[in-house]
Amino acid sequence: MPTLKSKPALKKIAITTGDPSGIGFEVTAKALAQIKPVKGTLFFLFRDQQQEKKQARYFKLIDSTWTRLTFFSLDVALDFVSSLEINKPTQNNYLIDLSLKSNAADWVVQAATACLNKNLDGLVTGPLSKTLVKQSGRKELGHTGLFRTLCPKAELHMAFVGKDFHVLIATDHIPFSKIESSLNKKMMASSFKAAKKMQALIGSKKDIAVLGLNPHAGESGLIGSFENKFLKKLPQGFRGPLVPDAAFLKKNWNKYSLFLCLYHDQGLIPFKMHHGQDAGVHFTIGLPFVRTSVDHGTAFELYNKNLANPNSMLDAINLNLKLTTSGV
Repeated sequence: MPTLKSKPALKKIAITTGDPSGIGFEVTAKALAQIKPVKGTLFFLFRDQQQEKKQARYFKLIDSTWTRLTFFSLDVALDFVSSLEINKPTQNNYLIDLSLKSNAADWVVQAATACLNKNLDGLVTGPLSKTLVKQSGRKELGHTGLFRTLCPKAELHMAFVGKDFHVLIATDHIPFSKIESSLNKKMMASSFKAAKKMQALIGSKKDIAVLGLNPHAGESGLIGSFENKFLKKLPQGFRGPLVPDAAFLKKNWNKYSLFLCLYHDQGLIPFKMHHGQDAGVHFTIGLPFVRTSVDHGTAFELYNKNLANPNSMLDAINLNLKLTTSGV
């Protein structure tokens, strides 16, 4: 008697649309309309229950491409998905629509927990305001803080992938006055490890650039001692410390796999000045699942005006598809 082959499991990717008063839902709807259904993949759309009333035009955009199946609970949706016969062509265009009353920060925690429990495979996040996170009663002020609470032993770093160059940030959203004290031996070792992982993810074998902390990269100890203490002898495959004000000259873009920057604005100012806020992807290095995100904010002033550019969300979804497919 022939052995029956088991059907391949559906790849399940969550998309949290972020702050309901921002452009997250708009850019997600526009991106999904462009991506169209992907065979063997189900998207789980986390959104606010009131949006169907307030942003009907974007549901029409989604419904022109997808068969939207609405649920009010992730658990119920997952039970339904487990019973799907994925070989039926009519099921290739399903979109799991989660209509929720809870705070958008709760969606992120719920989706990330499902990823940790292997019920979902990847997570794409829309822009979330720190005010909304605070309203949820949590101490964390952003996505990275939420993930760190869920994965307290993980060494997490923010990374940004652009068309022309990529950056990884050593420290989180911390006051400028605390940057140097945070860049201790443990943090630098964690950052080097994360940079190597990012290098592997983007498939590059070029050296990794490391920026100095101080002007002129410390000028051999004349302007601060950090570089002499931590960056004088870099691990193999790293080059630096680069002078920060010249690191992002165009001639360096293709010279290095990525730029390891020591604090938020050191990497994000050049990245966003060049790539803008309509392109590029933010993803988190160190999580046991793939998390990608838009690299722009909530843009409350554009809410429901149909002016938001979806390219960053489009890039975030596509990168998540690529990385979850490769088994990262």
